[in-house]
Amino acid sequence: MPSIRLTLVNNAKQTQRTAVILKVNDSGSQDLLEEIRTLAKNKLRLKKAKTLYLTQGIELNDPSWLINGKVAQDSLIFVSCGEGYVGQTAASSSSTTTQEAPTDQEGSVESVGKSLDSLQLESEASATIAILAKKSYIDPDANSQLNRTAMLPGMRRVIGQPDLHPGNQYPIGATFITQKLIYPALIGNDIGCGMAVYKTRLSSNIKPQKIVDKLHHLEGRWTEGDPHAFLITKLGEEHAETGRAHLDQLGTVGGGNHFAEFVVVEKLVDQELCESFGLSDANTYLIVHSGSRKFGQSVLEYSNSMQTKAEKKHLGIDATSEVGQEYLRQHDLACAWAKTNRELIAHRVLARLNAEEDAEKILDIWHNNVEQKIIEDVDSVNPCWIHRKGAAPSDRGLVVIPGSRGHFSYLVMPQGEQHKNGFSLAHGAGRLLPRAKALQKRPQASKQASISALQTTNLGSSVICEDTDLLFEEQPDAYKEITDIIDDLGPFVKVVAILRPICTYKMRKEARA
Repeated sequence: MPSIRLTLVNNAKQTQRTAVILKVNDSGSQDLLEEIRTLAKNKLRLKKAKTLYLTQGIELNDPSWLINGKVAQDSLIFVSCGEGYVGQTAASSSSTTTQEAPTDQEGSVESVGKSLDSLQLESEASATIAILAKKSYIDPDANSQLNRTAMLPGMRRVIGQPDLHPGNQYPIGATFITQKLIYPALIGNDIGCGMAVYKTRLSSNIKPQKIVDKLHHLEGRWTEGDPHAFLITKLGEEHAETGRAHLDQLGTVGGGNHFAEFVVVEKLVDQELCESFGLSDANTYLIVHSGSRKFGQSVLEYSNSMQTKAEKKHLGIDATSEVGQEYLRQHDLACAWAKTNRELIAHRVLARLNAEEDAEKILDIWHNNVEQKIIEDVDSVNPCWIHRKGAAPSDRGLVVIPGSRGHFSYLVMPQGEQHKNGFSLAHGAGRLLPRAKALQKRPQASKQASISALQTTNLGSSVICEDTDLLFEEQPDAYKEITDIIDDLGPFVKVVAILRPICTYKMRKEARA
């Protein structure tokens, strides 16, 4: 029976390591991975052994790699007790932008690509990995997730934006470029989530408390009009049934990091561009961040139900297949539904202030979607698929990059060599703390004083959020510094204007949908 020599390393304390010889067979049984965990617990004296990582933070979850040469003789296996990969990574050893990536140092973008080459699940071109962060903190778990996506079949390029942070399975704040295959799981369930910005007739001198007093009855079904008729005017009569089951959510912000926020211009940085977009420091602007709500979830679930066992194993779909084409059709409708949702949110919010009639939309962009594009330095003939998960498109003009509550937001214009950042930008500040850890920062004493402190920010803006847990999950300290994000994007953007928040609407406990 053939065998493979491995060195097991305590991921958390890497001076602890032990050599083992593992007998393997052609069946590739999952027992091989369990045997490694058992050996690690006994020889490294670990109370539990949960996750196995290869070099660069790639998770070893397929026992066949131990048989078919994906895992070479004498490989290092980092054994985790539940913590993220803490070994040397591209982000922790030399976080870099694609413009200044070293070419001959261990841990560089190029060396990561080379080290992954032997682990590719297909024999075609390897995926390259870049993380566009020098100042911004990158969580090791996010880096590990990013590296794992580089191994997916058809993957050509993986780019972590400065706001990169861990997701449930795949990272958020990232761009994934594939050929032939599309990956619904990379986009997730909130298909079409994005940002819209409106210029309103409200004066920039408006008092935050006036807005707070007016913003009521924005939860639940829109009752001042017919949501189905509103949807048809945007999608067309041929899609009259699209998302009809979720009309109670049309025009609602939702939870998580979604919001409707009034802002004023703090600084007109590029006067010429500001004039071209009609930006003025005399007006108040509205930023809406929301997506496709439960409609997007239904699209993802339907796609999963249609996939074959082989497709589900790799989570990818041939874009030209019947399943692929149907997913793309439903995906595009979910994106349209999400954009319509943002329009109705803006209408409802501005109607409370009698400012809905002459509001002017400045931009509306998706940051959760997949689209096709020719990328010359990947393939000048055959189009690629750009998957964006929490990544704003940089090939559609003006982009808004919001800070956390109580921080400035930035209007930017993409510039420079956009192929180096995957034709994408950060979609916000990005989480610094997972939600559970942010909740742990909630003080047990003086609870009401702490809540009040988060409802009025350091910039003097008001935050409307009647869910106490959500208020603490979304506190400014739970997010990265937006100035670091903008600095890291320096080669790829020109700042047009800086926006100051005056009132952020998250949710009220009023007949939520």
